[in-house]
Amino acid sequence: MPIWTVGTTKGQDERVEADLLTTEGGALLALSDEGLLLRAWAPGQWRTVGHVTGRDAHPAGTAHTSAPVVVGLPRR
Repeated sequence: MPIWTVGTTKGQDERVEADLLTTEGGALLALSDEGLLLRAWAPGQWRTVGHVTGRDAHPAGTAHTSAPVVVGLPRR
């Protein structure tokens, strides 16, 4: 299962294993392959999402995290 890192507005990085990440009404949702909700972040509570690759995602690789794939803009 892919591993994702979610940068929150508090400056922390949260990791989640999920087959799919999507946005709905500004919220970020982490879903399993079967469509089960694994984790959710409210609008304005997340900033960036990146896909974790390499050693951190699988012991056989080399560690690095790619550039953000999703960017959340704060609501005003």
